[in-house]
Amino acid sequence: MATLLGAINGVWGIATQQTGFLLSDTSQDYDCDIKNVKSITGDDTGESHYNEKISFSLSGYIPATSAFTGTISSTITLATVPADHLIGTVTSGLYIVRKITTSQNQEDYRKLDVSGVYNPTVTA
Repeated sequence: MATLLGAINGVWGIATQQTGFLLSDTSQDYDCDIKNVKSITGDDTGESHYNEKISFSLSGYIPATSAFTGTISSTITLATVPADHLIGTVTSGLYIVRKITTSQNQEDYRKLDVSGVYNPTVTA
């Protein structure tokens, strides 16, 4: 057990933890599809940005004796909500799990990596 001295209300690392595992890293990659708008002569005159999405990644640890019940192609609710850098808003879409990686060693924890995509136009 750790002995805490001094102020114990500080925030170390990631402010909001994911429910169910000790979060060590999180990342978001904002992206969209781009189509060049061309004139009648074929010159680029503009760009159309559409189909925005966020690819997310979570890494952390769970106790080796804990069962992890997440599945790919399922939705997940994130406590660590990404900042809203989209054209639209991060409010109505779904976070969809695309990949789960687990690894074990002789310690008390099992490493867990969860990644997927947030698509604001997929709502059900």
